Amino acid sequence: MNTFEIEILSPEGSAYKGSASSATFPTAAGVITVLPGHTSIVTKLTAGDILIETRSEQKKIAVTGGFIEISENRVNVVSEFAMPADGANRAKAEQAMKLAKEMKEKKKDSVDLSAVENELKKAVFELKSNLGVKRKR
Repeated sequence: MNTFEIEILSPEGSAYKGSASSATFPTAAGVITVLPGHTSIVTKLTAGDILIETRSEQKKIAVTGGFIEISENRVNVVSEFAMPADGANRAKAEQAMKLAKEMKEKKKDSVDLSAVENELKKAVFELKSNLGVKRKR
């Protein structure tokens, strides 16, 4: 089976690195699927899920935006936020969402509300991805 290398990076670190037989990405131009030997492009990544097919499994990575570079049987993704959409991260997202809501309700002067709201949005996005919730069109 033909494969290509893929790496997904965000400020939090590497969300995925390995071989894939196909990968589907949400882009500004619509959803694209990459197969081995794909033509070289650079495009904007939008919020949604990256679906990666390997020889043995399918992985889902939740992303909030960034860029994709496809070149010479290699895919590099740089995302503002990327996290594997699995059960282990669900508890973390729920905890972050609870903490962000509590901090927002207290409205202390020492708390940067824009940072709290950003963390809350990330947590909600991750929870929706874990639950398979689709965006409204």
